[in-house]
Amino acid sequence: VRILREAAELAPLLPTGVRRGVLLGPPEQWGSAWPEAERNPPALVGYLHYHRARKSGWELACMRRAAALAAPGHHAAQATFRDGGTEFDILDAFLVGCGQCESELPYGAIVALDAHCATLHYQHRDRDTSRRGQATNLLLDAGCSVRGYASDITRSYARQDGEFARMIADLDELQQALCAAVGPGVPFPDLHRRCHHDIARLLGAWDLVRMPPDEMVAAGVTAAFFPHGLGHLLGLQVHDVGGHLADDEGRILEPPADFPRLRFLRTLEPGQVVTIEPGVYFIDSLLERLRAGVHASAIDWDAIERLRRHGGIRIEDDVLVTADGSENLTRPLL
Repeated sequence: VRILREAAELAPLLPTGVRRGVLLGPPEQWGSAWPEAERNPPALVGYLHYHRARKSGWELACMRRAAALAAPGHHAAQATFRDGGTEFDILDAFLVGCGQCESELPYGAIVALDAHCATLHYQHRDRDTSRRGQATNLLLDAGCSVRGYASDITRSYARQDGEFARMIADLDELQQALCAAVGPGVPFPDLHRRCHHDIARLLGAWDLVRMPPDEMVAAGVTAAFFPHGLGHLLGLQVHDVGGHLADDEGRILEPPADFPRLRFLRTLEPGQVVTIEPGVYFIDSLLERLRAGVHASAIDWDAIERLRRHGGIRIEDDVLVTADGSENLTRPLL
């Protein structure tokens, strides 16, 4: 590997008589260097993006280290939450625990207390000390980075035993079953679809929705409580590239009609690392749409009102697809 500080340093390194070449990355970084070279030809970029999903041993070592760094940060953040810390305090504890500054993290850590958990990419980091110790629950979505490779981990915690703590435990059990279902040959949209049916059964078991699970999914009721995808590829980018590619020639997969906005459409293969992150949320705008719809009478709105103050639950692990199943890279650490 040769590191060039200036684009002009490239020319002396090229073999004599080279007539064909490619320059990858932001075109502006190359300026006028090697004008004959193609810039980001789609055929090559598609090939690289497709195969990038399968990680080498060295890449996996970086991702394992990124998970290992994040784990003590999560432990420190949970302890600070239980000690009554603000969102800002909890973020600070995570950074000290993992030993990385915020600019080194692969994404802006989500530190959400109570109703803030309903905002999927919440970033405010409230530092109001007047409410110290009053928060009932925490959602922490935070990972670390090693040589550019990311970990992506989410945990939800309740301060006290009770209804919401039991809901977190139920979703954790559901999430672990989905992680165990990861394996080669599994189309990821099928796993996402299974997640919706599993969440439908939870909503019924919690007496929040009185509908058969299949009808709940078909009517879009589960989507009001679980509005995002089950997961995505993970690597050099948190939402890594290539999730919509059918092959290394760059052909695009058609999304399923029932879930047209999924980030990851491919069939799982050994060497891929994916996140598995089911959630259940109480998001006002989605609940109001549900209340105005034809299935409103099937919802226990008194229970929804009681739970709205908790915002929501998400639990996420990073899972490696192996030759005969999967390996959870994060759960043994947290």
